[in-house]
Parts: sequence; structure tokens; C-alpha cells
Amino acid sequence: MIAPIHNMLALINPVALPALRIAATFFFLLYLAGGAYIFRNRHRFFDRDPNVDNDIPTVRKVRIEVVLIPWLGLTTLLVILLINLWRA
Repeated sequence: MIAPIHNMLALINPVALPALRIAATFFFLLYLAGGAYIFRNRHRFFDRDPNVDNDIPTVRKVRIEVVLIPWLGLTTLLVILLINLWRA
């Protein structure tokens, strides 16, 4: 898995690498800020909805998991890619 990433990074123009590092870091921070916004407003997004029938606590936990699991997977992937970009 590591070899293809290094091959791809080897094709990037070394002159453009600092700008790519800064841009990737900036967009990663925006991504984390979006996650913090969702976390701070989680009650508004994931709490009981009076318009939904059978809105039990188990259903609400599943709604949180549907958002949280892909977000954590994508965060892990972005952190790995960003570390490899900064090490290149």
C-alpha cells in the first residue's frame, strides 16, 4: 500500500510541493472545523424529532453512527495522506 503512494508523490513537481502542502493542510483544518461544528450542534441534528414515528434512542444512535463511522474513516485516510505529503 505504501509503494503506490510514494510513486504518485514522486510524479509531483517539486516546485509545487510546498503550495500543495499548505493547501492540503488548510483544507484539512476546514474539514476538522466542519466536524467540530457538527459535534457542537449534534443535539440539533441527532436528538429526538417529533415529526418521526418510532424515534427511539436506538434509532438516534444509529443516525450518529451513520455519520461518525465514515467521517472517522475519511479522517484517518486524510491524515495518512497529509503525513505522506509532508514527508515527501
